[in-house]
Amino acid sequence: MDSAHAMLQAALWYADLGYAVFPCAPGRKQPATEHGLLDATTDQEQIERWWSESPTANVAIRTDGLLVVDIDGADNPWLADEPGKLRELACAPTSLTPRGGRQHLFRQPPGKRWRNTAGQLAPHVDTRADGGYILVAPSVVDGKCYRWLEDQGLDVPPEKLPEPPGWLVQMLEALPAANGAVVVCDAPDANAIPEGQRNDTLARLAGAMRRVGMSRTEIFAALLRVNVERCHPPLDQREVERIAASIARYAPDNVCVALVEDHFTQDFTPRPSRRQTIGELLAENLTLPAPVIHGLLRRGETMNVIAPPKTGKSWLVLGLAMSIAAGRPWLGMYGTEVGRVLILDNELRRAIIAHRVPQVAAALGVGIDEIRERVEVESLRGQLRDIRAMAPYFAEIKPGHFATVILDAMYKFLPAGTDENDNGAMAEVYNHIDAYAEYLDCAFIVVHHTTKGNQSAKSVTDVGAGAGSQARAADTHLIMRAHEQPRAVVLEAAARSWPPVEPIVLRWEFPVWRPAPDLDPRALRNEKPRRAARPPADVEDEQPSGPALTWDAEMFAHSFVTNESRTRAQIVAAASAAGLSNWKAEQLLRQAEAAGLVFRWRPKNPSCPVGFASVPPSVQEVET
Repeated sequence: MDSAHAMLQAALWYADLGYAVFPCAPGRKQPATEHGLLDATTDQEQIERWWSESPTANVAIRTDGLLVVDIDGADNPWLADEPGKLRELACAPTSLTPRGGRQHLFRQPPGKRWRNTAGQLAPHVDTRADGGYILVAPSVVDGKCYRWLEDQGLDVPPEKLPEPPGWLVQMLEALPAANGAVVVCDAPDANAIPEGQRNDTLARLAGAMRRVGMSRTEIFAALLRVNVERCHPPLDQREVERIAASIARYAPDNVCVALVEDHFTQDFTPRPSRRQTIGELLAENLTLPAPVIHGLLRRGETMNVIAPPKTGKSWLVLGLAMSIAAGRPWLGMYGTEVGRVLILDNELRRAIIAHRVPQVAAALGVGIDEIRERVEVESLRGQLRDIRAMAPYFAEIKPGHFATVILDAMYKFLPAGTDENDNGAMAEVYNHIDAYAEYLDCAFIVVHHTTKGNQSAKSVTDVGAGAGSQARAADTHLIMRAHEQPRAVVLEAAARSWPPVEPIVLRWEFPVWRPAPDLDPRALRNEKPRRAARPPADVEDEQPSGPALTWDAEMFAHSFVTNESRTRAQIVAAASAAGLSNWKAEQLLRQAEAAGLVFRWRPKNPSCPVGFASVPPSVQEVET
């Protein structure tokens, strides 16, 4: 792969993981965009435009929310006499810099908002955090490349990075602080604003602050900080004050102010009490909300869809969306009312969604023209939007436009720091969803996962990871549990506004789940059966033992290979946990690939391992 193409592929790789990137000048650390790190994005189209204009531009990652420990020089003595601490740093993804240094990448702990430091932890030891950026492989400076330490590359999203060790947190907290953040002392090349661009850049920054309602005093204070830290040389303070005063003459943008200050959420304040007598209530002649799925869900209600990870619940929900859009019975038994559906997917990329849609439609016999204008999808992967931050998004949708909104999956919509086992926190999350459902006059379907372990002995409302308030808050709680037969699940539901729902068995027939009336819904699989007591030697077992489970390539691929790329080691580890030997797992993986059941994904970043998935890679990822 030529170096120019490598830069683009690397930038797309990091963005796909969720890191905001931007280009720096070829062979240098200086930003190549107008606003430097402020232009950083995960948008694929913007990234492709940047690197099509400058194919050899270096790749930079904005470090907001991260903590990068930058140790300059291969012989840096910091922590040389504390090898245990060095090993704790080395547990994080580690980048080797062209000058022999190394950078360790962590995520900031909840509640911390650290800034950059230079030489405050130790001589020639800097940190990059909020307001900073770093170059990453395969960027080149002075003819030498950045590269990831072997087996410690960056292959996880920001939220999966490790937190810094406790001793490092204590050192950072002990540094001089201002306004609750570590004092900034950036290196000269840290997003510097050069002479000749200082006035224009400060004016643009001031304009952005004014649009969201900041006052003249607030703008002036912020510009002073930017002037000291980033302008080389700094402007005279009177000039900065003039810029702030000039921009403050303009009126704020009311829409921007409403979005930034979350006026939409503030509108959902508790309503005045409406106590009524039974007579007054009945006199209103109220009617039930319109059904969306007969027997399960109405407009304004919320339904959970709960299943173990990698069970196929996203495929199930995609088929449900098509049934609603086409007005066809779901699973051939639950009638639907035709309506528009919005799928907000924060796990799958657009290419994967586009690959799945025609497969599911063809399997269900639904014509694309039936759903073309009635199903809308948006991939929120990497956009870091929690359920509270979705308020402005939903505020732009006309009430009644959609019959159903699907959130797939719940765990990525949880606000940072939210414990899914906290009843109060999860009740608040569902209060937001209820408010959106009422405002939009539509149903919400929330996709969630179960806890690990045996689910067969639990009641319907106890299946699902996290606090019990999740099941109680939803109007319908629909679950998928493993049947004793391979590739089959039992579908059960508890609904608040409908008669009791009888369980049914579904059988997986790629790419859809279909009813299996020949299977007993009571025959749930006990995933961890207890060892039966051995009968006495003189007593013959009247029941012959069942045949041992025989693994073949098809069963292996269905059980351990998903639509998202996983490394060989991850797949083998999952198979090992199910009782297969590593040798057998490797053999079945090769057979599955040869049979066209598994596809090889070559990574955009050459330093990362090859992956395998149940769907072929997109055109951009196919090796040329």
